Amino acid sequence: MKVAIVASPFYPIPPIRYGGAERVIYNLIKGLRELGHEPILLASGDSKVDCELVPITGLSIGLPEVISPAYIKTKHNIELKTARELKKLLPRIKLIHSHGFDISAFSKFPNVTTLHNKITFDNFKYYESRKKLNYISVSKSQQYSHPTLNYVGAIYNGQDTAEFPIVIRPDNYLCFLGRMDADKNPHLAVQLAINLRMKIKIAGKIDFDGVEYFEREIKPYLGHPLVEYLGEVNSSQRIELLSKAKCNLHPINFREPFGLTVAEAAYCGTPTLAVRRGSMPELIEDGKTGILVEDFIEGYHRIAECFSMDRKYIAQRSRSLFSYQKMTTSYISVYNKILKLSC
Repeated sequence: MKVAIVASPFYPIPPIRYGGAERVIYNLIKGLRELGHEPILLASGDSKVDCELVPITGLSIGLPEVISPAYIKTKHNIELKTARELKKLLPRIKLIHSHGFDISAFSKFPNVTTLHNKITFDNFKYYESRKKLNYISVSKSQQYSHPTLNYVGAIYNGQDTAEFPIVIRPDNYLCFLGRMDADKNPHLAVQLAINLRMKIKIAGKIDFDGVEYFEREIKPYLGHPLVEYLGEVNSSQRIELLSKAKCNLHPINFREPFGLTVAEAAYCGTPTLAVRRGSMPELIEDGKTGILVEDFIEGYHRIAECFSMDRKYIAQRSRSLFSYQKMTTSYISVYNKILKLSC
């Protein structure tokens, strides 16, 4: 089956540093190729994938710190080029799989869109006007944000679990990995670690929504002897951080669509202490692979439960539920379902 996979050109596939959705796309392409399918990727020209690549930009352009008129114009031009290239591919492909690109102009062609990001009132009307398209959520919880969309499946994200070591005897530190913003709330992870008198290593990207947050909530702690800020890490640094941690901290303040770092930590056997929101009850088996709490004050009293968990069991469960192989076969089932309905 030939499938056009449409990605954003903001980050390459796979990403060098930041880019959860981009890592998922990379592994989906890998899985499709292994099963004999022919994905065609529309993405930035610096993407490195084992399939046909249609470059939308020469290089990945990154997200700006401010939304300027120049950026809006660039984004518009990228959308026009993507639509032109996609139209050229229609005679060769069976289905379009978008990972964020608006495919409403291609609604009569077999299509599906994976929802990687949160749904808010800022983008609510966008989805409301396109709710007849086919959508895949990355968790069951995500669907409650906009239950009237035409969902054709809920498919968990998956990575190549072979890249992650299982660490039975971790080092004595806590970790946080994610965006530095009010959605992810890393300052609560830092505060928890300091009150526990434990070392914490934090890593993540600061985007245009997080600059003020970082200055206000994180920067004051950077001189503390228990706090180590690693910045935006690459793949090998990310794996080392998660695998050797005693516990991963996930103090979210929003409906998390999936939470890739929670699954990645678990690949290594690392439990997660998380706020019970969004997809967290789907990723974490409470009391066995992590602890779900209402807030990190409760977490202060319960985190010790994570330290005695069976890290082999944590790794085994995550690897069976959130592998790229399982994700790929689930996507293929949805592709076939859509193609059958289109006949």
